[in-house]
Amino acid sequence: MCKRIRVAILADSPLPALRDGAQGRGAGQGATWLPPLVKAFEGFDDLEIIWVCLDSTVKALVDEFHHGQRFMVFPHLREPHDLRLHYLLARWRLRKILGELKPDVVHVWGSERCYPAVLRGLGMPSLFSIQGNLTRYAEIGGLPDNWFWKAQPRYEGKWVHEATVIACESLWSREVALGYWPDKDIRVIEWGVHSLFYDIERQPSEVNPYLLYCGGLEWRKGVDVLFEALAMVPNRKWTLRLAGEGALRSEFESRDLAGVEWLGNLKWDELFRQMAGAWGLVMPTRADTGPSVVKEALVIGLPVIGSCNGGLRDYIKDGENGMHVDPLSAEHLAAVMADFMSDYLRIIRLGKDLREQDRAYFRPERAAEAFRKVYREIAGSRDG
Repeated sequence: MCKRIRVAILADSPLPALRDGAQGRGAGQGATWLPPLVKAFEGFDDLEIIWVCLDSTVKALVDEFHHGQRFMVFPHLREPHDLRLHYLLARWRLRKILGELKPDVVHVWGSERCYPAVLRGLGMPSLFSIQGNLTRYAEIGGLPDNWFWKAQPRYEGKWVHEATVIACESLWSREVALGYWPDKDIRVIEWGVHSLFYDIERQPSEVNPYLLYCGGLEWRKGVDVLFEALAMVPNRKWTLRLAGEGALRSEFESRDLAGVEWLGNLKWDELFRQMAGAWGLVMPTRADTGPSVVKEALVIGLPVIGSCNGGLRDYIKDGENGMHVDPLSAEHLAAVMADFMSDYLRIIRLGKDLREQDRAYFRPERAAEAFRKVYREIAGSRDG
């Protein structure tokens, strides 16, 4: 029998989704891959998992059990205030919590938050999941223009050097990370898709064709390229629907292009309806470790038009479950969209060819098993 090991996962808490059901990114749940990971962990009797969260919205400790795992949410100051203190308070608080919990492995999640600050001089096996790749995003000018996002990427590299193992969401993300930190042990662990997406039946309408964009309305996501491309297809017979919010909405909404519908942030029940009826998803991103919506589309059987600037480079098999736009340009994107939206039978086929393969690949159980193997490996290295 395998020795049972204790794992402390320091991450934003998935408790709201576990209590109330998944509502989606538009409902304020950011890390939507965590609830399915919790459920997938439930079957591992050799792991004792404790989730630890620092949260400025709670006034007292929350301590609950779900799916055989413990969830602890501690009151904390808001992230910008924490950053002004160089995360010294977060590091002290997390060290104190870990000192009481005495885990065999510490798993910190996301360089956008304070959790990796605990890694410095930690002295125990650690796994650092890079949720985004802030170093690359900052390099291309893809982060919001404010003091927080100018400062935050500087911490990522420091934190990476302190971790035992780094986990990246995609092969693209690993390649980028190795370019910055070639001496680190960097693994690919794909985050799984919520089970609700597996239940969606795709029903695109031949008489009401539309492409769907879902994500932040920001420069990094290539929304400006998308609108330049739309202007190059003035007489199109199809619509672009945009689900999401962001700094660029007002600028592009003011252009008043025909055949554009603004949906705003959507809860998942409405997003499911939009994805089910779409001919395809378009994602012209300039840099993205995933993105999650591409994985979600592929398990539905919704083909994706996407750039090669992220994990979607490898998720999209050109001509099989979508179409590549490489290199990314407005002219190229316009041509690909026009070609894609010209053939209803082809978009039906594109949704079927690799669907079962994609559904198997993005199961959250695969991610859970991969994390389990790393936990046991690095915990064993300490025992050795």
